Amino acid sequence: MSPHSKANATFLTECSFAVSHDRLVQVITDVEPFEPHWEKIRSINLSKKNVESVARLKEFLPKLDSLNLGVPGTVRTLSVSSNFLTGITSFSHLLNLENLDISDNDIDSLRQLECLRHLRELRADGNKITSIDGLQRMDGLVKLSLHENGIRDIDLTKFRWSRLEMLNLSRNRIDNIEGLASLPSLIVLNLDDNSLGDLDPSRSMPKLRILRLSGNRLYRLNVAPFPNVRTLYADNNSLTDLAKTACLSKLENLSLRNQSGREFQLSTREIRDAKRLYLSGNALRTGFIEESCYNLVYLELAACRLSTLPSDLASLTPNLRVLNLNYNFIEDAQPLEGLSRLKKLTLIGSRLKGTKALIRILMGMPNVEMLDFRMNPCTLGWYLPLLVKDVPGALQPSEGSGDKGEDQEPSGRKRTDFAWKELDSKFRRDLPDEVYIGRLAYRGLVMRACPQIRMLDGVDVSDKERAKAHHLLQGISGKRKAGSRRGGDG
Repeated sequence: MSPHSKANATFLTECSFAVSHDRLVQVITDVEPFEPHWEKIRSINLSKKNVESVARLKEFLPKLDSLNLGVPGTVRTLSVSSNFLTGITSFSHLLNLENLDISDNDIDSLRQLECLRHLRELRADGNKITSIDGLQRMDGLVKLSLHENGIRDIDLTKFRWSRLEMLNLSRNRIDNIEGLASLPSLIVLNLDDNSLGDLDPSRSMPKLRILRLSGNRLYRLNVAPFPNVRTLYADNNSLTDLAKTACLSKLENLSLRNQSGREFQLSTREIRDAKRLYLSGNALRTGFIEESCYNLVYLELAACRLSTLPSDLASLTPNLRVLNLNYNFIEDAQPLEGLSRLKKLTLIGSRLKGTKALIRILMGMPNVEMLDFRMNPCTLGWYLPLLVKDVPGALQPSEGSGDKGEDQEPSGRKRTDFAWKELDSKFRRDLPDEVYIGRLAYRGLVMRACPQIRMLDGVDVSDKERAKAHHLLQGISGKRKAGSRRGGDG
C-alpha cells in the first residue's frame, strides 16, 4: 500500500469507530432517556435498534448483566465472549448456529446448548463449567475448546462426536478421562495443566497428530495408542521414560522438559527421525544420543547437568540448525566443531574459559545468525551480569498457544531482552577503555568468523559496530606487523 492509501485506511478505520461509538451513545440515550447515571444500568434491550457494534458497551454500562440484542434466528456465527452470560442464558431461538464463542463469561453449565444440533465449533474458555453434559448429541461438532474451566472428570463413551477433530481441555482439574477412543476423527488433543496420573484410551487413535499433556502428574506414558502422532508435549510431569516409543514412527516434535521423576532416560535410537527435541531440565548422560539423527534440526538441552558433549556430536546431528546448551557445566566447546549448518547457538552460564578456541570453531559455522556465550568465564567482564530469570524459557517450557518451532521465541522474550539491552548499553558506556576495547575486539573476531551474525551475546550487531570493530582489528593487526618488522631489524 502506498503512504496515501495507508493514510486513507487509517482515516476510514477511525471514522468507523467514531460512527459506531456515536451510534451506540444515541441508542442508549433513546432506550434510557430518563436515566442520567448509566453506570447504574444493569439491564438493557437493544433489539431492533440496528446497532452495528457493541464493542465499547462495557465502557458506558460497566454494571450491565442483562443484554438483549434481538439476534435473528438465521445467524450461523455468534461471538458473545467477555460479557456477563450465565448458565441460564437461552439459545433456543438460534437453532441455525454453527459457530459459537461464549468464552470469558460466568457460565457454569452447557445444558442450555442442547438445542444447537447444527453446531460445528464451540469455544467456551474461561468460564465456570464443571461438566460437559448437554453436548452428548452434538454429532456435528468439529472443534471444541473448554480451556480454563473447572472440569474434574470426563467420560466420553456416551458422546456422539464422530466428527470431532480438535479438543482443548487444558487448564481444568481433570484427574480422569475415559472414552477417548470413541472420538475416531480426533486430530488435536490438548490436556495441558490438569491432574492426570495416567492416560489410556484403551484402543488405538490412528488419526491423532498433536497430543499435549504438559503440567500433569504422569508417572508413565504408553504412547502405543498414538502411532501417527507428529507432536507430543509432556513437559513438567514425573516421567522416567516413554513406553513403546518405537511405535512413534512419524514423530517430529518431542518435548519432555523438567521431569521430576528420578533417573529420567530417553533412547534416541527409537526417536532418531524426530526433527525437534526439547529436553531441558533433565539430568542426561553424555552419550544419550545413541544413533545418528539426520532429521534433527532443533535440540534444546538447557540445565541438563552436562559437563561434556559427545565427541562425535557433529556426525550424530549433521543437520542441526538450533542448539541450546544454556546452564550446563561445559568446559570444552571442541565437540561443536563441524556443526556447519548451525544458525543459532546458545551456551549461556557454562564454564568456557578462553575465546581463541571458540572463535576457531565458529569459523566453521558460516550460516550462524545468533550466538550467546554470556555468563562464561571468558565473557564475564564484558557484559552486564545475567540471571536465569533474564532468559525466559531457559529452564521452563515456552509459553504461548502456538506449536514449538525452530524460530519460535518464548512469550515475553522480546520485552525482557529489551530491558537487558538498555541496562547493558549503560554498562558498556561505563566500561574502562581497556575492557571496552577487549569486548569490541572479541565481538569483531566473532563477526569476522561468522559474517551472517545478527545478534551476539544478547546485543544486536549493527553496521556501526561492524565498522568500529573492523577498524580496531585492522589497527591491532597493523601494530603487530610493525612490531614484528622492528623485531626483525633488531
